[in-house]
Amino acid sequence: MTKLFLAVLNMSLTGAFVIAAICLARLLLKKAPKIISYCLWTVVGFRLLFPFSIESVFSLVPFKAQTIPPDIVMQPIPQIDSSISFVNNAVNNVLPAATPAASVNPLQIWASVGAFVWLIGVAIMLIYGIASFVDLKRKMQKAVWVTANIYEEQNVKSPFVFGIFAPNIYLPIGLSLQEREYIILHEQTHIRRLDHIVKFTAYFILCLHWFNPFAWAAFLLMGVDMEMSCDERVIKEMGGEIKRDYSLLLLSLATNRRIISGSPLAFGEGGIKQRIKNVLNFKKPSRVIIIAAVVLVAILSIGLAVSKIVKEPLIETGMVNNDTTEYSNTDNLNNVSLAWPYLGEGISSRFGPRGNGFHSGIDIAGPTGDVVVAAETGEVIFAELYEGEEAYGNLIIIEHPNGIQTWYAHVSTFAVSKEQKVEKGQIIGEVGATGQATGPHLHFEVRVNDEPLNPLLYLSPIE
Repeated sequence: MTKLFLAVLNMSLTGAFVIAAICLARLLLKKAPKIISYCLWTVVGFRLLFPFSIESVFSLVPFKAQTIPPDIVMQPIPQIDSSISFVNNAVNNVLPAATPAASVNPLQIWASVGAFVWLIGVAIMLIYGIASFVDLKRKMQKAVWVTANIYEEQNVKSPFVFGIFAPNIYLPIGLSLQEREYIILHEQTHIRRLDHIVKFTAYFILCLHWFNPFAWAAFLLMGVDMEMSCDERVIKEMGGEIKRDYSLLLLSLATNRRIISGSPLAFGEGGIKQRIKNVLNFKKPSRVIIIAAVVLVAILSIGLAVSKIVKEPLIETGMVNNDTTEYSNTDNLNNVSLAWPYLGEGISSRFGPRGNGFHSGIDIAGPTGDVVVAAETGEVIFAELYEGEEAYGNLIIIEHPNGIQTWYAHVSTFAVSKEQKVEKGQIIGEVGATGQATGPHLHFEVRVNDEPLNPLLYLSPIE
């Protein structure tokens, strides 16, 4: 259940960005037909409903789709990875690290509680939706059939469409022939476009993301765009001269409106004020506006539907010193292939002579808080502040077979302790700037019998 909750959180984070982008786009599409902005909400539905994503260089989403790793609750030092450094640092600094003596990570407890609360919220939303649907269906049993799928009911003060597979139109009693014609055309447009299915799907998505205020905003704004696009369809078919009468009808329905059910699955004449303004201001848009709107929607639909391609920070080809003779003795390292302890933003300082001295490792630049992993399986023989002549700051040393050691300096946080066994790729600490450092980075050394060797000769190629 926790993994499902984390998957929903990831979708909700991406969905929130997409919703905000579409809300801004609606301002640009103000003069375009409302059916165009209504179609944009399909992208939101895709992002909030499907846990997978398609990666593309054309993505307009600036962060990774899976910002929260599925195994974050089991990580010794929990880390999100949005691919945005300042976001990662801000969030990672407040995430509780694992407690070695505890049987359960603190974040695991919080995630379990969050999943439980989320599940209760989903259940309440679903129960409410189903109960209100059943209640409304019961109330409509006394409705009088008029023709086809059209009914009248004395308690109905505002017309609406109700149903899933065989939707019906319910009208107030006492409408004039002209008013009836307007309303029936409006509601039939809903049915032809399968808006009743859209409404059910949208409510189900809202149930999954009930905790996200952006999801509520999307649900409401999509409903407004849905209604306004139907209004425009009525005016387009019946002529612009009906705008005044149609607006008065909407105002009359709003004035006399009486809620017979709180069902979110039955939809009718909502957002009256905005709809009346849209009707009165409606005029056939120019071809230029339509073309520009379609192009904008196409760009947004593709750009927001796909995810950012996130490549791991690669070490540039020119960074590797291929000289295998000057600084190293490879006798004990013939069959060794070390994992990169950290990729970061690239190598900022190489192995070898530097200034008036000698740099005994490589420096890999990156922001404070990024995780550092063990380059090889071994035993931690040192994990504390180094008080020797070199200003390593917080230092981790791992002993491997055949007298091989790997050193990890300037770390800000320890995730391991002395005499602890570690596996290759296991998180051991975080990047920092402790000791003598001009900025946050990881200083990494490979030593054999205490002789420093060039780490770039023994690190695995980056795929």
